[in-house]
Amino acid sequence: MALLDQSIIDQLKQYFNSMPEAITISAFLDESDKSIELDSFLQEIDSVSNKVNYVKNKFGDNKSLEIELGIIRPISFTLLKDSNKTGISFYGIPGGHEFNTFILAILGLVGIGKKIDDDKLSKIASINKDLNVETFIALSCTHCPEVVQALNLIAINNKNVKSSMVDSGVFFDEAKAKDIQAVPCIYINGEMASVGSKTLDELINLLLSV
Repeated sequence: MALLDQSIIDQLKQYFNSMPEAITISAFLDESDKSIELDSFLQEIDSVSNKVNYVKNKFGDNKSLEIELGIIRPISFTLLKDSNKTGISFYGIPGGHEFNTFILAILGLVGIGKKIDDDKLSKIASINKDLNVETFIALSCTHCPEVVQALNLIAINNKNVKSSMVDSGVFFDEAKAKDIQAVPCIYINGEMASVGSKTLDELINLLLSV
């Protein structure tokens, strides 16, 4: 069953075909229904253009690759550029409000999309620690995309930062164990760091304060 309507596919085709470089989507799936749904979604994305290519992996089959790419859960994928990790990953299916986040991440990695002014770029460049940033979201949340998109922009511009979207609906047990009661909820290197909406400036300062 198609998850994307033709108008969206046509729009994506215009965006993707204008990309100067190709992006690979490397997914890690298990036998769950959500993995089957994610597989279908990514196959549709793959069929739009040869500039975005989908590779399917079975979660747990190649631990060294998962460690290299920082993948810790199934029902997930990470974005690669020139076969190298970019630090941007998604746990769950980026539908709803997060669909744009997913597309903007692809475009941002090839230099298309939102630009950051020199002052912000300088601050981002000064982040000198390895930071694993996970943002727990809900697909119905209207504030979550701007937070994930801003963190992805930071990751694109600083290799020390890894940015992951985690759907708390898909990973409900983990979100419950972490006592996440509101989203977006940001974890940095395994520690809860922020809850609620944040601007790009606020997020840069948050990462600099760690």
